[in-house]
Amino acid sequence: MKEPRPPSEAEQRLKAEVGAMMIRDRALLVQRQPFVGHLAMHLDLVPVIDSRMTTACTDGTRMFMDAEFYRRMDPEERLGVIGHEVWHCALRHFQRKGERDRQKFNFASDVEVDLLLHQAGFKVEILPYDPSWIGKSAEQIYDLMYPGMERFQKDDTHIYPEDLPEGKGSGEGLKGGISDGQDDDEKGEQDGEGDGEGEGNSEGNGEGNGAGIPLSGTGSGSLTQLPRVEHDGVIDPDFQPAFSPDLADDWKDNLKNAVQQEMKRGSKGIGNMPGNIEDLIRDDERTATVDWKRVLLDYVTQIFGGERQWLPPARRYVWKKLYLPSRARKETIEIVLAVDTSGSTTEDLPDFLAELRGMADAFGEYKLTIIQCDIRIHAVMEFSNEDPLPEKGLQFRGFGGTSFVEPFKYVEKELPEPPTVFIYLTDGFGEAPKKAPEYPVIWCLTGQGKKPAEWGLEVRINRGS
Repeated sequence: MKEPRPPSEAEQRLKAEVGAMMIRDRALLVQRQPFVGHLAMHLDLVPVIDSRMTTACTDGTRMFMDAEFYRRMDPEERLGVIGHEVWHCALRHFQRKGERDRQKFNFASDVEVDLLLHQAGFKVEILPYDPSWIGKSAEQIYDLMYPGMERFQKDDTHIYPEDLPEGKGSGEGLKGGISDGQDDDEKGEQDGEGDGEGEGNSEGNGEGNGAGIPLSGTGSGSLTQLPRVEHDGVIDPDFQPAFSPDLADDWKDNLKNAVQQEMKRGSKGIGNMPGNIEDLIRDDERTATVDWKRVLLDYVTQIFGGERQWLPPARRYVWKKLYLPSRARKETIEIVLAVDTSGSTTEDLPDFLAELRGMADAFGEYKLTIIQCDIRIHAVMEFSNEDPLPEKGLQFRGFGGTSFVEPFKYVEKELPEPPTVFIYLTDGFGEAPKKAPEYPVIWCLTGQGKKPAEWGLEVRINRGS
């Protein structure tokens, strides 16, 4: 092996050229595939020339890309490579491997990612797979793999936190081929089977696997093989992978926000999101803390400011916790606020009402119905832009047990039409209707409360926020 050296002047110029290409490609991705493009914006783009990583990899904060490898690809292949690294982050494969065999999990996670990309129209080649794996998670694919399938490997470098001492490192630990769990002899036997973002040999396409089970390879329009490059002896100081201690939480938020943005755009594709991704988001929502003021403002802005309205909602996109508007227009916002007066919400009520009052005043015409309820309804008050909610003087009573059923019954029986949005201020401890109403509901939870129903959007009132 040659004596280690840094990238030459010519290689540094190539890195600069490729860095500009990556920025342009990411901008194109945001236009053409906004869901993946939105996620890609969370990664710093770092072109490198380094003998330890000659294709692509990510540490969840940066996307490292071999400059020569990237320059040799056509534009569609480049978008596929970016998408591949983005999905590894969004699906948190760095966190999900656990004690599983590295080589097998690398295979399973690459198949999970590239099936997603292929379904979305990206140009990728997929390692041999069983068609029944479509929509399954890497863990499920790992358990369903046939013996020996792990020999098909992509050459993209998979980095896990345990590869870098105490979550940090200079990339020196990447020497020795940790990316795929293979030694040099094994990799030598696979030369020609693919590379880069990886593309393993399609051997076995439709031919079975020795167990009589047919396998699929790539779909039409996929690339055949990505370029292979070598940089013997080059050590690039820009190749400095390191894992942030908050990485998993950051990507939970990134994925959730990308889904919410996609739902706002009304994308049809999001309705076909694989179940394992929905599970990741659903698990996150059980514990995520959201800025309730921002969420309420976003809702009111969307409801009143655009050419769409919430009623009737677009049923095909109602997805447990998120609702999309239908194409219609409504001049007045009609808000129903149910206040749980059983005791735990009273400390947060003044701040909450002040925020709601300011939002309503900022959007012109509105009608606000406030329902006071514990085990039963104690009072109903109505306000509007002509008869605004007062800053002080509202009296609340009740403070008994809790049931969330009566306010929804009141809306159904007493209001001439459903509200634009129904907000319930509560600690969440009580009985809620089993069936979701046909209008958006926001559960604003105080204290350590929990959302009382599977449906509706959850936000938390953080004191002092």
